[in-house]
Amino acid sequence: MADLELQRVNDIALMAVQALLGLISSDVVAVAAEREKVLLSFWVRRHTAEIDEDFADAIGNLEAFLYPEIVPIESRVMVGMPDAATTQPHERMIYWAKS
Repeated sequence: MADLELQRVNDIALMAVQALLGLISSDVVAVAAEREKVLLSFWVRRHTAEIDEDFADAIGNLEAFLYPEIVPIESRVMVGMPDAATTQPHERMIYWAKS
């Protein structure tokens, strides 16, 4: 991975962590960030409307951190624990709850 690409991946991961501050509920198991299209992957114990609101807030925060750059941000929510088979090699795990 080129130095500039690695720096960009690190920047996205750091901004995603900042965007999630105060928005991780006890139902959130793990969060990963991917640079390719800025994809936030959320693993949860149970999928609720409150979690959807928190994730929408996190995406809005991340958009604000990235401004003025306009980057499409996608998200996916999965119920259960992260599995190495479903985690892409270029995803950066940025949060994992203690069991």
